[in-house]
Amino acid sequence: MMTLRPAVAGSAAAVNPQEHRLARARSEKSLARFDRVALVLSGGGALGAYQAGAYAALENAGIRPNWIAGSAIGAINAAIIAGNLPHERSFRLRQFWRELSRRVAVRADAGMHQNLRAAIERLMFRWNHGGVRPPRESSVIPTGELRELVAEVVDFSRINSGAVRMVLGATNLDTGAETFFDNDRHVLTIDHVLASTALPGMAPGIVDGQRYSGGSVSVAPLDDARPADTLCFVIDGYDPVPGVGGGMSRSAREIAALRRYHDLRRVIALLGERLPAALRRDTEVRKCLAEGSEATMTILRLVHEGADAELPKKMADFSSAALMRRWQAGESDVGTSLTHPLWLAPPPRRLGVVVHELRGGVAARPR
Repeated sequence: MMTLRPAVAGSAAAVNPQEHRLARARSEKSLARFDRVALVLSGGGALGAYQAGAYAALENAGIRPNWIAGSAIGAINAAIIAGNLPHERSFRLRQFWRELSRRVAVRADAGMHQNLRAAIERLMFRWNHGGVRPPRESSVIPTGELRELVAEVVDFSRINSGAVRMVLGATNLDTGAETFFDNDRHVLTIDHVLASTALPGMAPGIVDGQRYSGGSVSVAPLDDARPADTLCFVIDGYDPVPGVGGGMSRSAREIAALRRYHDLRRVIALLGERLPAALRRDTEVRKCLAEGSEATMTILRLVHEGADAELPKKMADFSSAALMRRWQAGESDVGTSLTHPLWLAPPPRRLGVVVHELRGGVAARPR
């Protein structure tokens, strides 16, 4: 059985407790300037254990997001975080990943019982959906069992209380449209979570009679949020760079677009400060200045895996040893990012967004 330890051997916290306490004190002081702490969790199958470990480290550092977005396996992690009291979240994440690993491990040996259960689930699906045949599943865990696991660790009444804003990304397979399930606009249920989840081989989820599968969610939903000084953790289990020739992943594209937009709003606000009062009263000028904003965003992007040839195999590896390594990597990377002396500092006045990236445990140059 997998044991997910709360501390990571070899991390800064384990090596030098005094340095860790000083770093935490510095980060707490730096965090005081942020009105919003956002957490963006993407897909990656079994690599989602990296996200869970990253959140455990945030919780241990006293950082509690009040805005969470998730898709694919990130939708389940997001629901567990938003659907529990703060002091229960890390425990529930461990419970989910431990039990998921156990069930995946025993499923291959379940034999006739699993076949009978799958037949009953297909019959019930047809009964509840007007005789429509459900698609055959080849997922590491049947949807019915995944539903049970999620129901055990998520309190949907807490999600729908709105204490934490939660946005789940999905793709409508009937229309091709990207969809966001938002607890500020919808009453979310386990169906919305499963519709946003896309484990390999998993059947589409059904919401209001339409088929959904996990979509790609990044920082884009933050565009709809009110302007506020924001610290955003983007936790990517992998960076889906298209092909060996390189390119730009969706997360990188959306961060770049968000940065251009907020940098422009920041520049408008700065220009407004330098205009004479009489000119600022002009109707057309006022309309232009209304687009400005003094709010800033600091994005800490943590990437666990690159897009190598072994990625599909890693995404399907739910063994306890693999999940433990990823959990610990997430804890370690968050610890590294929070102890960096400059990453939580305010950006220059002309910038609306500053991005810091940790890839495979190594810090990239700031952008």
